[in-house]
Amino acid sequence: MIFGEIKQPLHALPTAFQQAINFINSNDMALLENGRYEIDGDRIFANVMSFETQDAANKQGEVHQQYIDFQYLISGEERIDVSSSLAGCIPATDYDSDNDFALVETMPDTSSLLLKPGMFLAIFPQQPHKPGCVITTPMVIKKVVIKIHQACLS
Repeated sequence: MIFGEIKQPLHALPTAFQQAINFINSNDMALLENGRYEIDGDRIFANVMSFETQDAANKQGEVHQQYIDFQYLISGEERIDVSSSLAGCIPATDYDSDNDFALVETMPDTSSLLLKPGMFLAIFPQQPHKPGCVITTPMVIKKVVIKIHQACLS
């Protein structure tokens, strides 16, 4: 996983990550409607979303097998719980290959990252994560999750 602020010099990141950053920097993110935006077909695309943060205890973790999540916070604040491994995770759902998505009930050995507007977190396949967690009080956040197929890094 990679964690940082979009305004940092990020030139050393792979080309696919640069495409994600260019999408963010080339659009007024606050004005984008919720929905899907194509960057490079099914290889790289953005999902803009708004929702209310929830207690981490009320959420399940998610895991992807094919896509990297490049999560960028547009407004609000959220906590994202992450784990570097699937070891010890208890599956909650079967893997949905059409949506590259599975849920897990537990995520042992987690770390929490606090995101504020302008910050991003890149989460790689097989890294369980629980986005949209409340920090102090629930709030509506707006974010973009840019999906980068792992083949873009080879």
